[in-house]
Amino acid sequence: MTYTIKDSCNVCENCYPQCPIGAIKPEAESDGYWIDPTLCDGCQDIEIPHCVQVCSVGALSPLQAKKGRYKSTLLPAAIPDIFLNGKSTPFASSMVIWEACNILAMQQRLPWQTDLEGCLEYRRSVRRGLGEMRFRLAANPEDTSPAAMPVKQAMDALKCFDIRATCIHLIFAAYAMTVDCAWQDTFVLNDQHIEQYLGLDKRKDLTKLEKLTLIKKLVSQTCQILVAMDWPRQGKVQAFSIGEYPIWHLLDTQYYFEQDAHGYRHLIGLSFTVRAGRWAEYFLNKQNYRRQTVFYQYGTLPQSLLTEVMGHWQQHPGAIRLLLWLLFKLRLGGDHRLKVRTLLRIAYGDERLKEATSVRGAHKRLLKSFENSLEHIYYYGLKPIFDSETYPSEIQPLWARVSDIPDDVDEALEFWVEDANQSFSLTDAAPRDKWQRLLNARLLGFELPEIWQQTVSRRTNKKRSRSSKRQTSAQNRSGQLSGHAVKAARQAQRLSQRALADRLGKSQSWIRDIEKGRFSISPEDQAQLQKTLNISC
Repeated sequence: MTYTIKDSCNVCENCYPQCPIGAIKPEAESDGYWIDPTLCDGCQDIEIPHCVQVCSVGALSPLQAKKGRYKSTLLPAAIPDIFLNGKSTPFASSMVIWEACNILAMQQRLPWQTDLEGCLEYRRSVRRGLGEMRFRLAANPEDTSPAAMPVKQAMDALKCFDIRATCIHLIFAAYAMTVDCAWQDTFVLNDQHIEQYLGLDKRKDLTKLEKLTLIKKLVSQTCQILVAMDWPRQGKVQAFSIGEYPIWHLLDTQYYFEQDAHGYRHLIGLSFTVRAGRWAEYFLNKQNYRRQTVFYQYGTLPQSLLTEVMGHWQQHPGAIRLLLWLLFKLRLGGDHRLKVRTLLRIAYGDERLKEATSVRGAHKRLLKSFENSLEHIYYYGLKPIFDSETYPSEIQPLWARVSDIPDDVDEALEFWVEDANQSFSLTDAAPRDKWQRLLNARLLGFELPEIWQQTVSRRTNKKRSRSSKRQTSAQNRSGQLSGHAVKAARQAQRLSQRALADRLGKSQSWIRDIEKGRFSISPEDQAQLQKTLNISC
């Protein structure tokens, strides 16, 4: 239960030092005190709160629930500054932002260690050990110069981290793109902005105070991460070092109250003033990037990813961690062969992976969790492409094999006839050594939805040589290969969809989608199809 200080307070200051969590705060413009309702829990471990016990005039009482709507002219207008097209927005995507996202998502699953100062520290090497980033947690993110937490306090804080704070972190990274000098200029968000971005405005099961409490907690956790780095020379960019600074400076938190007829002050809104840390001067500096002295790294953030995190963070945490990691990994473009062992470590941590390899029966639970996570990613829109050599159909998840069944009746009949003649049928049980083989298996990548392909295609185009550009232009002049032409050529060579998929290193569902014209073929895949099926340009 949340408590409040009424107007009868005589400012004796007895209650102020009694609060164990610092919920009682001095008024900025007067001599009185107020209770932060987003922090106060009514001292749940005791019958009478500490502040009530020492109050001689009875000025503290439980805050009654506010009735009616939370509307006030005090609240600034919530005009969205990102996701203007309703689908995606640019966001800062440097390695600093990536690792901070991993900290918020993986928490204590990362290899934290104790540094020389007795604080908890996470180290991330850069460019094969030539450089390094060091992360610690701030005790109070609202301090002008926040100090790092000692080990025990930091471990307790990590256990309380909420994976939904990654959404706030990504929103901040998107807002940093809207200012000219992110390391100098501030941006301001209020609770209504965050509710719209995260879909909390549609949650009717939460009170306004519960939403504000959640928002403040997520913002506070996001701003707790400190970073120091030693970056090696990379191309024309000279080596540089940055002392320890917050990744996000929480400069000010504004509280908006409304008083009812009974004299109770109800919190109706929050506003946060934030500035990016010094990392932005080196990784989000458009002006000096033109001079090739710093970096300017950004990607595309789909709003659907925030919706996915907010909707399934409890039921599918492993899948959510993989999606957040893939957001940065796949933006680089090119060929991404991912080891299953790496994906297991990202989704569940090293300790659970070690447990699965050493404790009898533990691998079955982890295997089931991993296949469920892959299925969830598949239904979100990222289709895994299994390596036919290391990740053959006999060890693939059942849902992946079932998804290859064609929708057309004749093609489905052909599928089952061919499946019956295979050495391993769809209905056969998995081999006994599935887990050992899975640890050495690889994914060739993921088939991405259109909204995820924007950054990948841009990055790939930048890295193409002149010869590849000429080849692409020639292909564009010759026309796009149609799905009907692919199907006709496949049937002329008496190839099944599965056989063609194996030759291309693709999934059968990819071939089916191409033939039905569900998405266009990239120039690289078109050239491979023409070569495999002997289709003339």
